[in-house]
Amino acid sequence: MRRVWSAILLAVVAAAGEADFKPGEGWQPLFNGKDLAGWKNVGRYRSEWRVENGVLANPVESDNLHTEKEFEDFELHLEFKLPKGGNSGVFLRGCKEVQVFDSFGKQKLAEDDCGGIFGKLPPRVNASKPPGEWNTLDITIVGRRITVVLNGKTTVDGQVVNGVTGGQINEEEDKPGPLMLQGDHSAVWYRNLWIKPLPKSGAARVK
Repeated sequence: MRRVWSAILLAVVAAAGEADFKPGEGWQPLFNGKDLAGWKNVGRYRSEWRVENGVLANPVESDNLHTEKEFEDFELHLEFKLPKGGNSGVFLRGCKEVQVFDSFGKQKLAEDDCGGIFGKLPPRVNASKPPGEWNTLDITIVGRRITVVLNGKTTVDGQVVNGVTGGQINEEEDKPGPLMLQGDHSAVWYRNLWIKPLPKSGAARVK
């Protein structure tokens, strides 16, 4: 019984840690929790993006949403929630999509599963939480090298991703571009969006 309670306690602590992101020096908020200032919609649908209780909400299939600012190399933190069967994505520089998908419980992972690079790389592990629960996503992009950490587990480990991934709004993969949230596939909710721009790192950049 003691082991069972210890395991439960560890799980609770881990979950609390995931939700308790504390931005340090250099981090900038992408969402103010009040309105859509700093964001633009793009796509073929009418935008349904809105703010609900401090959450960036897309309650039905809608347009995509992207930042007005452009970024090149950066670290990114955000949290997301999906309904059952939900499908979204986070486009880095507006052209490389980190997949956000209801992959909970899947055994065989593909390039369209959560935490992978759409059309390029499947996630190394399935770290997805059940539909309706909040997930944490931490991404680093330097040059064409991308690292993705989903709920504390590394799903893409500093791998080079060449080419755009489809659905892009920026064809120049090596130039700054906006951060885009996909809303044209299903409902999705985002919160706690932070970015830390990184200086160009010379030899560390991979093209």
